[in-house]
Amino acid sequence: MRTRFYFHVSLWCALFAIFLGLSIPSIVRAVLENKIGPINPNHSTDAYLDGLTHVPNGSELFSRLVESTPRDKSIVIVVDAQSSPSKFLGMIAAYLAWPRDVQTIAVTPATFSPELDSIKNGSVSTAIFCALKPPVWAKNKTDFGSNITFVPVESLNLPQ
Repeated sequence: MRTRFYFHVSLWCALFAIFLGLSIPSIVRAVLENKIGPINPNHSTDAYLDGLTHVPNGSELFSRLVESTPRDKSIVIVVDAQSSPSKFLGMIAAYLAWPRDVQTIAVTPATFSPELDSIKNGSVSTAIFCALKPPVWAKNKTDFGSNITFVPVESLNLPQ
């Protein structure tokens, strides 16, 4: 019985030693490369926005743009229903626009114009186009990197 106990303890000690032997080089390498330490609170959203829009520190800049819109009106996010990066950008935009009221509209080329016509009302302040080009007649556009465009809803009206 005692032999079995020593065998059991020896086995677990050997497994633990193997674990440490394989882990320590990775940990030391990460410490030497300074990959361990404090990260900024927007680290993940900054990385996503940098990759998709090429805007460094995009979370803070995006939040400033959202703060410049009226608080009492909602924001419409327009995404391409057939594009995963567009939908993902829309989700990031909705996340960063919190606590504002946000509505996401997925459009296709066939539904683009009717969907834009449906958002022109007094309760919406801004349309955010994610990986989509806003209509050519839209004025006062604010580009946020290469894939996001802020457009005030009043400038979406078709010129007469």
